[in-house]
Amino acid sequence: MSKELLETGMLSVFVFVRWSKEAIRRHWPALGKGILIKSGTGVRRWCRLLGSGRPKMEIPDSALNRMRSHVYNRVDARWRGIVLMALATAALCPGQSASQSDFFESKVRPILLTRCSSCHGDKVQMGQKEFTTGDGMHRSGAVVAGDPGASLLIRAVRYDGKVKMPPSGKIPQYEVEALEKWVRDGAVWPEGSAPAVSMPASGHWALQPVRKPAEPQVKDGAWPRNAIDRFILAELEERQLAPAPDADRYTLLRRLTLDLTGLLPGADEIRQFAEDQSPNAVEAAVDRLLASPAFGERWGRHWLDITYWADTTGVGRRIPLREAWRYRDYVISAFASDKPYDRFLREQIAGPAGKQPKEDGSKEEALAATGFLVLGPWAWFAYDKAQVRLDTADLQVDLIGRSVMGLTLGCARCHDHKFDPVTNKDYFRMAGIFLSTKTTARNNPEGGINLVRFPETAATVRAHATALEEWEKRVAGAEADDKVFKKEQAEVRKRIDELKAKPQSEETAAAIKTAEKELAELKKKTEFAGDRQILLFTKYMKPKWPEIHAAEEMEFPEDARIASRGDAHQLGEFVPRGFLSAVSTGQPAPEIDPHSSGRKELADWLTSPGHPLTARVYVNRIWHHLFGRGIVASTDNFGSRGDAPTHPKLLDHLATRFIENGWSTKKLIREIVLTRTYQLSSQPVPRNQEVDAGNLLLWRANRRRLEAEAIRDAILQVSGRLDSARGGTALPLTAENLHTIAPYFLEDDSKIEPRVKYRRTVYQPIMRNSQMEDVDILNLFDFKDPDQIVGVRSTTTVPPQMLYLMNSPFLKTEARRLAEATAGLGDRERVSKIVMDALGRPSTARDIDQARQFVSDFQAPARKNNAADPGLEAWARYCHAVFASSEFLYRR
Repeated sequence: MSKELLETGMLSVFVFVRWSKEAIRRHWPALGKGILIKSGTGVRRWCRLLGSGRPKMEIPDSALNRMRSHVYNRVDARWRGIVLMALATAALCPGQSASQSDFFESKVRPILLTRCSSCHGDKVQMGQKEFTTGDGMHRSGAVVAGDPGASLLIRAVRYDGKVKMPPSGKIPQYEVEALEKWVRDGAVWPEGSAPAVSMPASGHWALQPVRKPAEPQVKDGAWPRNAIDRFILAELEERQLAPAPDADRYTLLRRLTLDLTGLLPGADEIRQFAEDQSPNAVEAAVDRLLASPAFGERWGRHWLDITYWADTTGVGRRIPLREAWRYRDYVISAFASDKPYDRFLREQIAGPAGKQPKEDGSKEEALAATGFLVLGPWAWFAYDKAQVRLDTADLQVDLIGRSVMGLTLGCARCHDHKFDPVTNKDYFRMAGIFLSTKTTARNNPEGGINLVRFPETAATVRAHATALEEWEKRVAGAEADDKVFKKEQAEVRKRIDELKAKPQSEETAAAIKTAEKELAELKKKTEFAGDRQILLFTKYMKPKWPEIHAAEEMEFPEDARIASRGDAHQLGEFVPRGFLSAVSTGQPAPEIDPHSSGRKELADWLTSPGHPLTARVYVNRIWHHLFGRGIVASTDNFGSRGDAPTHPKLLDHLATRFIENGWSTKKLIREIVLTRTYQLSSQPVPRNQEVDAGNLLLWRANRRRLEAEAIRDAILQVSGRLDSARGGTALPLTAENLHTIAPYFLEDDSKIEPRVKYRRTVYQPIMRNSQMEDVDILNLFDFKDPDQIVGVRSTTTVPPQMLYLMNSPFLKTEARRLAEATAGLGDRERVSKIVMDALGRPSTARDIDQARQFVSDFQAPARKNNAADPGLEAWARYCHAVFASSEFLYRR
């Protein structure tokens, strides 16, 4: 294998090949001990390239093509398809990503050190197994990357086999699930043992003060439209490159509309924009899109990606959080109203205490904002409450670190950060702030998240009393019905038992069958399933006083004690609440009031104009969403293990402009999208491609696939089904869906209620673990895991995605709906409308010819299959093909 394959990253995929051991070592000697040979028949053996840290590779496209050819010429014909599909997947799947390494450091390593090191550590290796180093874990054979069920370690901690570890007692379920996830994701073990701090506190670029750089001089002074363009063009000219041509107006409007609203431009908007040749046509379109309510929905969803928000909580269960929607709606409203980012952060961290004098907005709104901190995957029902409390604070520290500062603070939980200047004491200074914050509540059995009641008013008191009275009537009726139906069920069961006790005959069998059918009908009146009882559900739906999931101050705030290896039961010295010692804002750090948690002071420290990270991290996120790649590609990690900025001076220019403009998100986005750089076409330029194939210098626009939400919303928009209703709860709390054995939770087969089913995806119920079947497109197209902070979503290309596009009932239904909506038009007009609505451009003669041929080809089999309307069936297939086309699915 060529050297370039080994230098670029890691291959993380299972590839099964029938080759001899000698052939593998002859053709790919660089793989070394990464090859595992298993016994087989004859001279051929099975081999496996493991994605568990050996070898580390990521195959670029050019090398992948050579590797495909190499494999194809040497592998048995019957295995070629499997191998080539695996290699194609490997090129698109990340290996040891930063998030996997951080997950290991913050979640897995503490478990291994705390639970396993005394028997399987560096000093004692019972059973010749060591679990505290990567090499030791590999030699032990206790973990099979990607397969928890085959891993001895996982079977042992589950207590479902002969070996049960640790012998002192089963570890909490959330720790078991963390180990399972680690193994399932490839058992990544970060390589090497770096020094305690390898990023100098005074030298790393991200910790330097943000200073406004001078605008560079460029040779082609006519090309730039503003300072951002000059920064981009200066880098291109330095390498003797020229930008690609400008995008055509149809492509530009589609790009702008998708980026700013997540929807497609309407046909009237497209025609108006194409005909408007005035100099300010683009500015007018941008201002219209920024003012649209859809802007808040689009960019609010981007923010939710870097939080733990979901409509449910619980480890392994979908425990509904009835008030979680308030935080989602707060975020959407904040972006729609262009709430200044510094205020947005202060409200989310400090709540009402973070509001500055003369700032408008209610106390309830500021409380809802703290859903940022409290809505998370807490294991609140675990028996070890002290450990749960510490683990919750750990996730909150990590949330602030990744989302706001771009630092992996969770990696300093057990020891000083191995790569960044974050000490173990710094970590516990911040942990003390959240240990002094009320996040969970034991008196709330429905998710355990802290709830704050709305203040009482005459109107709310009357409304609550009325609702309570109506509920009491429903409960009384359900109890009476339940008593009657259960009595009738008992009588039918008795009759069945008597019939079964009689000598069997055809008459008796028929009577039993009739009685069993009658019993089934009676059961439907009291339950939808054995675990979904109507009476219990009716009692569960007791009207509640309006409440908010929010953070509150603990009655007695406290400083944290350093927990050895993250263990809440091995406590050391106290450390005062505070901030990171290596991060300077140019001003003395705020002093934390000993009678408060310190969240207000933390918010003030983070939003200080002199903070070197807050503005940089945020403007980089904006840039990432507009260009498909941040100036710093690792948007959640500005530390030494993150990527270096491609345009550091531009990043500081954007950060300073952002603060000068009052921390306005809309002004920042407007300034960026009006640049020449943003409005370039995505056409390749051969010379540029040779020098900068990855387009890091932004000489063209990046072509990229739409996110899962945008795909679903666009399909509904084109078919005419998209519901414009906004806000409110989306949870499908019905007797059919809710498991009524405490704690109540939503079943895996739950269905979304019709009232929200066709709303935008941001208003659909978001579950932990996997999403509901009605929005299963989210599971397939790289939707964000609510339990993780995801600044950059993966963009995988795997066979199940195409199978979904081909066979999904959702796409088929919406395609048929579109075909029916256009049925009254002639072929030419019909194609023109479909292409304009779906692809955002006028149809061509080629589009019309292809559509007619497509429809003709499908009408014959439709007639053969006795379709009621062969023409409609064929046009529905055509609409389906448009929805599945790359031109529809990609933003150019």
